[in-house]
Amino acid sequence: MKRLLPIFILIMSVSMMAFAQDPAASQDSGKPKTGYGHDGGAEVFVTGFGLLPHQTTGNAITEQATKAGGGSAGYRFRLNASSALEGRYGFSRNSQKYTIAGAVSSIPVYVSEISGSYVYNFGKSRNIQPFLEGGGGVVLFSPGNYGGAATTATNPFGYGVTDPTVPSYGGSSGLPRQAKGMLVYGAGFDVPASSHLYFRLEFRALGYKVPDFGATALQMGSFTFSYEPSVGVAYRF
Repeated sequence: MKRLLPIFILIMSVSMMAFAQDPAASQDSGKPKTGYGHDGGAEVFVTGFGLLPHQTTGNAITEQATKAGGGSAGYRFRLNASSALEGRYGFSRNSQKYTIAGAVSSIPVYVSEISGSYVYNFGKSRNIQPFLEGGGGVVLFSPGNYGGAATTATNPFGYGVTDPTVPSYGGSSGLPRQAKGMLVYGAGFDVPASSHLYFRLEFRALGYKVPDFGATALQMGSFTFSYEPSVGVAYRF
């Protein structure tokens, strides 16, 4: 929860600034809100999300990343009444845990998500505005010892693995960063709060190959998913 506190503070700050800059909101409160009905066709948004990785097995290895929290920010540009393009950056951190023959190797990482998506908005309503999205991008895994001192082992699994680049439980900042291409899809809805400010609930799924950080002992070649339920605010202009 401590990791999410700065994200929620940012969300509340953006909300208050948006209300302060929208003096007409109270005058328009009785009028139907129709999303991009006002001049302009773009928005900026911030969200706080939960990161829920899926357990994956391949090549006699089981990988299960830990659950975590994170935050993202992005920009949407409206193409027409129902279509928009979105660019987004997300950040979180967790541990990638690999189990082989009962032995566990854990690598703490910073996770950066850079994505672009097409967004389809359904019929506008005064109270709720649903949408679907799909696209792709890159997820970057950056090993780091945010949990303690670096430790490495020539045989972390205990049954003959001799790859010195594989960290023992606790992680190693000496491993290289690794980028993986990803696909993105999801759905959500916006709830109008004023003529420009919208609260957003969203669920996204990210698909990518399991990272191995160049270590032969961790190569799985398997596709996995992480799920991101989120809440945030969007300001349209």
